Amino acid sequence: MAKFVIGLDLGGTKIATCVMDAEGEIIKKITLPTLANEGPEAVISRMKKSVYDAIKMSDISKEDILAIGVGAPGPLDSERGLIKNSPNLPGWIKIPLRDVLHKEFKVPLALENDANAAALGEYFYGSGRGIKNFMYITISTGIGGGVVIDGKLLKGANGNAVEIGHTTINFGGPRCGCGNIGCWEAYASGTALARFAREGIRSGKKTIIRDIAGDEDSIKGEHVFAAAKQGDEFAKELVDQEGFYLGVGLANMANSFNPDCIAIGGGVSHQWDLFYDKMIYTMRERGLKANVDNLKVVKAALGPEVGVMGAAAVALRLLK
Repeated sequence: MAKFVIGLDLGGTKIATCVMDAEGEIIKKITLPTLANEGPEAVISRMKKSVYDAIKMSDISKEDILAIGVGAPGPLDSERGLIKNSPNLPGWIKIPLRDVLHKEFKVPLALENDANAAALGEYFYGSGRGIKNFMYITISTGIGGGVVIDGKLLKGANGNAVEIGHTTINFGGPRCGCGNIGCWEAYASGTALARFAREGIRSGKKTIIRDIAGDEDSIKGEHVFAAAKQGDEFAKELVDQEGFYLGVGLANMANSFNPDCIAIGGGVSHQWDLFYDKMIYTMRERGLKANVDNLKVVKAALGPEVGVMGAAAVALRLLK
């Protein structure tokens, strides 16, 4: 009889859960709202429900599940299975999520940083297949990533390695949400792109970005891209700037990790054609020649499934 693993992707807004077989095929995937403001106990209850619902809808039994992998936002301690203090999960202070879920399901269970889990998913099932040294970067509300070197996930001392969004690219820059100054995330994330748009509008720039968004406070990165596609000059300047800042960060990543391939996912990657040329030009201009000449930079393959497939990959690694 076939056996399966569970992938659980815990986010600030939704819980995605899948049943996956050993070949990486998703049998069933479901999503539930996180409702994070209700606190850890309520969220964990929904996580348990999502697992039972996914098992039932896959027409298998609890005994068919060999392991469970959980991808969750950090900071966390993957070795101890703790979520330490996640900004996206109010009230989660040193929550022993791994042990709580293990007590319920009584199978091997691992907790991993969500960006690391996504990197594993992309490495095994997406654009990283067959690549020895691989990096996955997600660019949306923030910037995160994971690195696989010689086939092994780079985790660091407590599972929080490769917090690349919080590398400093301007020591005198704006303050990031993490509290640091001049982070890459404060320049090249979708959130940063929207902030630059609002700042330009307040300084008197003529643009249709606000009209597309509905009002200034509602502006998101996607509205900037939409305006650029309509020929808006200010929006086009912002997209060009986005490509530049992404390229600066990629040069740092190439110099730091020397991967064979970098795959980029997340919401900003949906506008790939608008910023790709500037991003690659800047990366090659600023990165060490030996590190960027043969570096492939590609759009990630798994799209919205990367988180849950990555969590399932975490589970499958427990069985090897």
